[in-house]
Formats: sequence, structure tokens, C-alpha cells
Amino acid sequence: MNHKISLPATGRVVEAAGGLNLREALARAGVFLESPCGGSGTCGKCLVEILDGPVPPPTPEESAVLSAEELARPARLACQLVPAGDLTLNLPREKKEARILSSGLARASAFEPSLVKKLLLWPGQRPAEDNRSFDQLFADLTGAGLPPDDLHLRRALAGLRTEGAATPLTVVWADDQPQTLEAGDTTADLFGLAVDIGTTTIVASLVDLTDGRELGARSLINPQTRQGLDVLSRITYCAEHGQPGVEELRLAVVEALGELALGLARDHGLEPRSIHLVAVAANTTMLHLLAGISPVSLGAAPFAPVFLKSLTLPPPCLGPGPLAGAGLITLPSVSAYIGSDITAGVFVCDLDRRDRTLFIDIGTNGEIVLAADGRLLACSCAAGPALEGMNIQYGMRAAAGAIEEVRLSGGPDECRVELDVIGGAEPVGLCGSGLLAAIREFLGQGLIRRDGRLKTAEDLPAGDPRRALCSLRDGKPALDFPGTGLCLTQKDVRQVQLAKGAILSAFRALLLQAGLKISDLDRILVAGQFGHYLSPASLTGCGLVPQELADRLEYVGNTSKVGAYLALTSRSARRAMAELADRIDYFELATFKDYDHLFTDSLRFPDPPAA
Repeated sequence: MNHKISLPATGRVVEAAGGLNLREALARAGVFLESPCGGSGTCGKCLVEILDGPVPPPTPEESAVLSAEELARPARLACQLVPAGDLTLNLPREKKEARILSSGLARASAFEPSLVKKLLLWPGQRPAEDNRSFDQLFADLTGAGLPPDDLHLRRALAGLRTEGAATPLTVVWADDQPQTLEAGDTTADLFGLAVDIGTTTIVASLVDLTDGRELGARSLINPQTRQGLDVLSRITYCAEHGQPGVEELRLAVVEALGELALGLARDHGLEPRSIHLVAVAANTTMLHLLAGISPVSLGAAPFAPVFLKSLTLPPPCLGPGPLAGAGLITLPSVSAYIGSDITAGVFVCDLDRRDRTLFIDIGTNGEIVLAADGRLLACSCAAGPALEGMNIQYGMRAAAGAIEEVRLSGGPDECRVELDVIGGAEPVGLCGSGLLAAIREFLGQGLIRRDGRLKTAEDLPAGDPRRALCSLRDGKPALDFPGTGLCLTQKDVRQVQLAKGAILSAFRALLLQAGLKISDLDRILVAGQFGHYLSPASLTGCGLVPQELADRLEYVGNTSKVGAYLALTSRSARRAMAELADRIDYFELATFKDYDHLFTDSLRFPDPPAA
């Protein structure tokens, strides 16, 4: 039996098929809730408030993650709630538009695009004795035959006129191979997309392939986050659902690319069919899913990818939809967990020409590459989604209403808390940069111990103004942001500790592998969406990066998308990136001697810097 789900805040009424949980029913109607855990009921992000209708008793999962206040509201988790009747709901945590980084360090490269257009005159009426096949005639006119397996082009040839005057045709050439045909002279109408597909976000730039100009950029949240925020959740989803699950995730990202293409084309007065090539940099799992190839082998030892080299796929590999006429090229990866986004970053930063320089991309996964004594060493770690505001009590993406910076100050009689909020709006949550800033400040005020335990009011002297920041939530210690209703919980701090421990231990293991000390490093290059918005004080204050390296940090932005741009506009850059990927030596942290001890030691927060 179907039930009606009313959402008065938006005026929508959604129909939920019998047996579906609320999360699935809303997703089928295009209403997506945050669900970092992939619907297992462990993250608490898909919370809904029941305004009217039957309220079921809480499941064990809901009782574990929701507060007594939330349960009494009544609030439930959409992934756990199977409607037993019509419901009227409020969605307090519905997705907000996120702030996504699209720019990055530039690198000069020769302009020699992978795609060009050439004009061709196709004969109309031919002499009776000229009975050459269409593909033979094409080869004779252009000097290049059609690929033997390309039915797409042969079907296009079949539609050409065979009478009257010669017809002008434009041939789109990709890497010296014909890709598509267009009626008339469209040689001035040639565009591509440079794309960074991240686990959490997707960024695309529109590029004029006649001159290399980058015309504009758009971004959105990767729709695959419906099946979990990290790559392991999506690998698990594919393992459980087989090839249909892989295809579901492939279509989700292809549709997202189509949406970005439509928006960019509209921004610049173009037709989407003018976009003929898409170049993609992404982690290895995202590339497998984009190609419709199961990533299940990446999820268990020996973590063997199906492919690492670049892919070059003709149309309609991104169809059906706005990009059905576009080909696809992907950048090369290094290993299961060092993807082409990192190859791009290493190339863009000229890391192979540097010495004692460390490149780090901080996100759901942490990838690190060290240039030392002519070698490039790499490792990766699973940092988890906490640093992007997920799995945090009041965590959220970097969107309007997110606290992005925290400052604590005051004397013996008061403790002032200043908050910077994205968009200047009322604070509704903490994004990753705000989360680390809060921990940095609470550490500095002595309200979080080095082992991560929160202090309570009873731990502080009577009259200490810091006591006003200490509270109990469901009987457990928390640190408040006065006047907001928001707080930092003990569980939040533990989540950040795990992420910090993963990143810092990988950092230290890489140096030990190369026989270097922290003091030997000349420069740390911080790449990626998350790292861009972190101040050096937050990176070192929370201990993700050792404090003595604060003055050696350099932010390089979205180097993944820049690498995709270079692959789109420079064939020599593509070749160089392929050679570079082969030079990067990857090692598994699990094989590193005494790594467990290194990780445990890296969990501790640093001492506050001396005043």
C-alpha cells in the first residue's frame, strides 16, 4: 500500500511505495538527504521530524544516535522509518548548496588539444563507375580510415546525401582518429569539459578548444553520496548489488556531468552538443564507476584495480543525455588508492622537479606524495568523512549557515566566543574548517586534553569563565557555542582524532620510508577542496601537520581539475602524466613495520603553542 508524504516547507507531496523506507522513497522523488553511512542508521544525518501521522517506536539504531530530545520531538531516521500511513514531515537537515573549490595552481603547457575539427567536402552525385564504399571514400578524402569497430561513425556516413552538389561536413578528430561528423562548417564551435570527480564533489570547467580559454566553472555534490560518503561504502554497495549497483552509480555521475554541461552551455550561450570531449581526473574508485567497471577488487587485499592506465572512449560513452556526442579521456592512476587526481596534482606542482617536498590532498581519503632525492614515494590513508563535517553531531558541508572559523578569547572574568559563518547567516552547523578551528581553540583554552577527553565544569576552578562553555548532552560532556544551540561532543572529537591519526601517521611513515626527518622538509603543498579552506593554525593546532612546519605550507587549490584541463588542451601534458604515474612508488601502510604504534601515537593532540 502506498502512502503520501507531505513536505509543507516545500509544498511537495511524495508518494512512498509500500515496504520502502523513507530515505529510498524520498530519493526516488528527487529529495535527497545526507546519508554518509549509506543508510545503515549509524550517522544520524537523515533525521526527519514527524509533524503528523503514525510515529513508530525508535529502532535500536535510532536510539543509539539520536538524543532523547530528538526522539521525543518526535524525530526519526529516514533510513530506518518505513511509513505505516500518511506522514507530514519537516526535513531539518536537507542538503544546502555547498561551497566547492574549482580553481587551482596553474602550470604552463603547449597548446595542442586532443580534439580538433577539419572541414571536408562530401561529394554528392558520383560517377556511375565510382562505387567505393562510404568508409573507403572517407578514407580517401581524409587520409585516415575509420576505426574497425566504430559503428557510430558508419551510421553517420549512411545518412549523408548521394545526389546534388558536394556537402560541407565537419569532422571531429580525437588524437588523429575521426570521432564524429557534423553537417556544415562548425570548425569554430569546439568545446570540452575539464572535470574533477571527487568522492564528495564534482567540478567542471568549460574550455574553448580552439584557443584554450577556460570560460567558466560549475560544481555540485557527487550524487553517489546517496550510497555513502566514502569510497569503501560505494565499493560495498557494488559488492552487495552487483553490476546493477555499478550501473546505478555510473548513471548517477553521468547524469551529474550532463547537468554541469547543460548549465555551462547555458551560461555561455552554447548548445551542449558543442561539447565534444570530457577529460576527467578522479580517484581510482570513481574512475572505475565512471567506466561502469566494478570496483569491488579495490576493497580487499591485494587491492588490485581492474585498470590504472588512461582510458580513451569514443561517443556515446557518456550517453544518453547532453554529453551523448562527447568522448572521454581519463588521466592515469598509480594504485587502488592513489588515483589520477593525485597524478594530476603531482604533475601540476612539478613535484618530480622538486626535492624534499611533500604533496598532500586532505579529504575523505588522505593521499600523500613525497619528492626526495629523485624519488616519488606515495601512500594513502582512510581519513573518513569527519573532516568534511560528516559523522559529526552538528556537522554539515561548507554551505550557508556553516561555522567556518572559531576564536576564543577573554580574561579571568569572561570567555568570548567569536564565530565566522558562511554567508553571514545564523549558524546551523559546523563544516570541516569550523570543526578543526573549534578543536584548535578548545585545545588552546585547555578544554580538550591531549588524549582527546573533554573537560567538564567540575574539572575547572569555581568562577572560571570557561565553565560556561561546558555542558552535558544526554549525560555526556560537550563544549557549547553559546547562543547557537550547537556544541562539540566527545564523539565528534574522537572522530577527528581518528582522521588526524590516519593522516599524521601516513605523513610520518612516508618520511621514515624515505629516511628523512620532519625538519628535513622544505615545503608542504596542500591540495584539494578541504585543505584550501584550512588555515595553517588549524592544520598545525590540531596536529594534522607538525607545528614546526607551519611556515612551510603552500596551498595549491584544485590541482585535480587543473590536470584535467591540461590533459584536454595539451597532448604532450597527457603523455608526461602517463610517464609520471609510472614513476610514483606506492607502498601500503599496512606493510609498514610498527605502523600500529605509529598510528596510536599520532592520535594525541599537540601541546598548545607557547603564548
